[in-house]
Amino acid sequence: MLGKWLAQKEYQANIVEKLRQIASITPEAVREYKDEITKLYLLDLDVLKPIISPLYSHTGRKSEHQPEIFRSFVLMSSLKMCPDNWVEKLRNNTVLRTICGFGDKMPNVASYYDFINRIYCLDDRPCLRTLKSKPTKKYAKGEKIPPKHPEIVGKLVEKIIEGRRFESRPELTLQKIFARVVVDKSIEMGLVPQNVDVSGDGTCIDTGASHYGVKTCECKDFKCSCPRRFSDPIMKFSSKISFLHLGAGTAIMHNISMVTQDISS
Repeated sequence: MLGKWLAQKEYQANIVEKLRQIASITPEAVREYKDEITKLYLLDLDVLKPIISPLYSHTGRKSEHQPEIFRSFVLMSSLKMCPDNWVEKLRNNTVLRTICGFGDKMPNVASYYDFINRIYCLDDRPCLRTLKSKPTKKYAKGEKIPPKHPEIVGKLVEKIIEGRRFESRPELTLQKIFARVVVDKSIEMGLVPQNVDVSGDGTCIDTGASHYGVKTCECKDFKCSCPRRFSDPIMKFSSKISFLHLGAGTAIMHNISMVTQDISS
């Protein structure tokens, strides 16, 4: 169940009052984070509530501090910190804690990971599959590996034109958040034109999981073809994958952080 949610105007009024009190004692502490204050002050989360509300049960214990955790993620990405270190920093920094919207009570690190699990519904449980060998063919500098399915993009375009939508993808909620919270506001302020060309690309993100997996058989040959248990179900080769669970949420928050910085400028 979704807990208390302050409206944007109420949030703005609260932080202005609290920051004035802090500035009357230690003004340099407020000046140090003037860019971050402007960024979160302009980040309107009223449109976020209807997007994530369906992700919460209508019964049971309330999930508190959800908009505050979202702002905290944006600020954490802006200051380039990880959740564990960030939560500790918030406990010791009144200004950062205030502009996130937190009061005396603060959520622990587990609440941050729970928020990620809720908005990015990726099944990352360990899986059993065979070991895949890394491609051995060498390519010249600047030469890319040819696509395994060269016509796949055209097929996807045909499906979309026909009205097909891919509603089961795990990043759908994140994309809705980015569109409604940031892109719509940017268009409204004239930062993004009405007609744009959109393109997409992937990237590699480090993961601590082993691409060799854990043997579940008794074969003496280490490279046997028996199924192995992999802690990261989407990693293929080396120590990098195309998208990591935590990385997905952090990547979107980083984009939101960068766009809100442009808005505040």
